[in-house]
Amino acid sequence: MKVFVLCFMVACSGYSHAQQICHSQLTKNTPDARYQANGSEIKDNQTNLIWQRCALGQTWSGTTCTGLEKTYTWENALQAAKQTGWRLPNIKELKSLVETACYDPAINSNMFKEVSSNSYWTSSTLAEDARNAWTVKFDDGIARYINKTDNAATRLVRNP
Repeated sequence: MKVFVLCFMVACSGYSHAQQICHSQLTKNTPDARYQANGSEIKDNQTNLIWQRCALGQTWSGTTCTGLEKTYTWENALQAAKQTGWRLPNIKELKSLVETACYDPAINSNMFKEVSSNSYWTSSTLAEDARNAWTVKFDDGIARYINKTDNAATRLVRNP
């Protein structure tokens, strides 16, 4: 029974603790050299954007993200970003973090730790239906739209 409970807790946590899977035949598009780490921030030298290393609700410990990420409705995510002096990325910006050679998670896992399988909000509204906004799931790197009243995680960005 104890083994079942432990496995159930790990499976339901939303975090990918298994080893990231990368295709050896594909060149990584987000190698470590692309980024410059500065404590709890990561500068993307290709896009010149500065990212929070951890999702909102988590804290950078110096080696990893600790705590549980918070989920927000789209409007609440926008407000949380405004209060911190950061902003929600647009869909193009958030998709720039997707590592196309890997999955579980599909992001540079050396730079961005403890990435959950939750959807992450963007500031981009779906053109066909303003009740929805674009998100990215980093388990597979695919962009999806969801209703703005649903909850999703938030990774914030700023310009230098």
